[in-house]
Amino acid sequence: MKVAVLSDIHANLEALQAVLADAQQQQAAEYVGLGDVIGFNGDPAACVELAMPLFSAAVRGNHEEALLHRGLFGVPLYTAMMDRTAAMLGAELVDCLRPLPRKITRGGITYVHASPAPEGWQRIATVPEARAAFAQFSGALCFFGHTHRPAIFCESAGKVSLIAVVYDEEGNFTLPLEEGCRYLVNPGSVGQPRDLNYRAAYGLYDTETSILTLRRVDYDVETAAAKIARTGLPESFADDLKRGHSPTGD
Repeated sequence: MKVAVLSDIHANLEALQAVLADAQQQQAAEYVGLGDVIGFNGDPAACVELAMPLFSAAVRGNHEEALLHRGLFGVPLYTAMMDRTAAMLGAELVDCLRPLPRKITRGGITYVHASPAPEGWQRIATVPEARAAFAQFSGALCFFGHTHRPAIFCESAGKVSLIAVVYDEEGNFTLPLEEGCRYLVNPGSVGQPRDLNYRAAYGLYDTETSILTLRRVDYDVETAAAKIARTGLPESFADDLKRGHSPTGD
């Protein structure tokens, strides 16, 4: 069975629609969400309404946390963005995000937004950070997001290494997962990639063959960028979306 793993949709409806169409073509049978369905882009309600019913499992991201506990970011610009997001969602859609857990384990696979650590929103971007994260979950595979950058870390014989993700011309990176190794996998961001590639990113995992595929999908980024004004964020966020660049410098 192929499981499509989507992270950091960030209210980008055009990117989400493109990824779901691609996942259907790739014969995905199940969909899992790694959090941050909302934030940054202009279609939070449409994305929640489209994605949440599809997910067989989903976890809470820091943007859902900030929506429910407004002081999380501590930055007035982002607090105002969440105020607008709440208004665009309405009470019913806000309530549907409220029960999301921080971690889910299904079929021996762990799913988190930022890190398998029980508290905080730590980033996993380096080998030392990955080494600490491997100690926080059991099993051979954990999917995470939060950094908006595709990444794969492997733990084998006590050593942790970073596997380079290099997409082919069709936007695929394929890796057979080896027995006896453990993996931390970031499929990248659907709605706000930050690896200098604007195309939407997501992952596919075949539970029968243990083959992981990371994919990039083209979408109408100009239309998505034009909607950022709805959030009250500056125009620079729209420019960064079109460049696949981080608008926050992280």
